[in-house]
Amino acid sequence: MVERVIVAVDGGPASRAALDWALARARSAPLPLELTTVVELGWSPPGGPVDDFQPAYERALADAAAYAERSFPGVKTTSVVRRGAPVDELVRASADAELLVIGTNKTGPLVGAVYGTLPLRVAAHAGCPVAVIPAGWTAGGDMVVVGVEDDLTVDAPLAVAAAEAAALGLPLTLVHAWSIPATLGVDFGATVPFDALIEAHSEILEHATAKVRSSHPAITATGQLIQGAAAPALVAEAASAAVLVVGTHGRGAVAGLILGSVSHDVLLNMPCPIIIVPRLPRPAGRSGASR
Repeated sequence: MVERVIVAVDGGPASRAALDWALARARSAPLPLELTTVVELGWSPPGGPVDDFQPAYERALADAAAYAERSFPGVKTTSVVRRGAPVDELVRASADAELLVIGTNKTGPLVGAVYGTLPLRVAAHAGCPVAVIPAGWTAGGDMVVVGVEDDLTVDAPLAVAAAEAAALGLPLTLVHAWSIPATLGVDFGATVPFDALIEAHSEILEHATAKVRSSHPAITATGQLIQGAAAPALVAEAASAAVLVVGTHGRGAVAGLILGSVSHDVLLNMPCPIIIVPRLPRPAGRSGASR
């Protein structure tokens, strides 16, 4: 099945990075891209004529389509103008897509404090995996990294990461971070069962690694067990990665506003492009991306 990939475009450097990333994917496989921009109704730049606002977005979309045609003439693109609240419209579009690609200016803990929240809100509610690409992205990276959760039933991020590694011809590193539960060692003199904890989390990682090796025998998959918080562990391991894949749970409207703490913190400290995968899978094409 051919993927339906949507790339959000607004004419800025972050959206150019998103388009470059999507075009790089399309180079190795027939992958039509839908370029979309969202005209936010009821808002216009300070001091700018309202009549000039929508055409500016349309020009940005036309420029993106022309850039794609120049860069990769063989890639089929379509252009769609949507109108409404950007987050709502992108989430609505994601319901029928295999992948939504969006750029972000949030490339560090002190950068993009305001505008960097849009990808967070989109990823929290999207109906498909969301690839978030930092402004200034250039191709590179020597591996794909995926976060492994405690819940062994969460297979969607593993499937996406394995498919990415296979498509890119890179090894896959599965990272499982663990820490001592707050309920242990509270009482004075209590003994923390380190050996039992390590064994339990080692089994989780081994199970996930074996599953990936079974489904994708051609890729090299290795596991990294790290004691500590998950988000810093993933950010550190993905420092030289081509892409980092993490899952999100989508626990309703309120919790979804900030994803899960791991996905949220990773997106605020991006080491590389990140694919956020919803918990509930649906069949998909090359990305394995699915809800």
